[in-house]
Amino acid sequence: MRLIFRYLKFAVFTVAIVWIVAAAIICLRGVTMRYDTADIAVVFGNALYGDGTPKPILASRLDVAVNCYQTGYCAKLFVSGSIDGPGLDEAAAMQTYLLARGIPADRIIVDNKGDNTLATARNAIDYMREHQISRVMLVSQYYHLARAQLAFERVGASEVYGAFPHAFQIRDLYSSWREVPAFAIYSVRLALNPDSKPISFRPMQFILSIFAAQ
Repeated sequence: MRLIFRYLKFAVFTVAIVWIVAAAIICLRGVTMRYDTADIAVVFGNALYGDGTPKPILASRLDVAVNCYQTGYCAKLFVSGSIDGPGLDEAAAMQTYLLARGIPADRIIVDNKGDNTLATARNAIDYMREHQISRVMLVSQYYHLARAQLAFERVGASEVYGAFPHAFQIRDLYSSWREVPAFAIYSVRLALNPDSKPISFRPMQFILSIFAAQ
């Protein structure tokens, strides 16, 4: 029994180390993504307040997008998010935020079917192909950019750049940890089938729903 316990401890320790290293690599890939002139910037949605306005994480992404446009690095802004409930349309809220900061309406493309990273990638690539543009800037948190880049490249993007809010929050530790299995799943699914359909799964909501059902 003692030997089994020792092997179990070693296995847990090994998995933890591998997981930490993988998370560090994913974050490093995000912060080192090239920043260059793009035809379009894709801003990934995130949570809203109850009144339908962006919470800080989403607002920080939108501020990055505003700077990208104002400095001439991004010609258009593609805002992509989901509808989380009545009055909680992420993409519409993002559009309102950008308009209030002087971005012309004809420079904003709204996608309210971006329920997850792969869905956003497919919707944005469809738009890019239709308008014959190829250079895309991904705007998200640094820990998400590696998976977002993977999704865009696998569905057909040839030139992918990245931008992110230069701020760190404690919750980034959890988010970075979560990106490890998410990145692995995306890698395997899109390698086996580039036409894989988007699947939405939000770990924290799933965990909370389990406790709520008790």
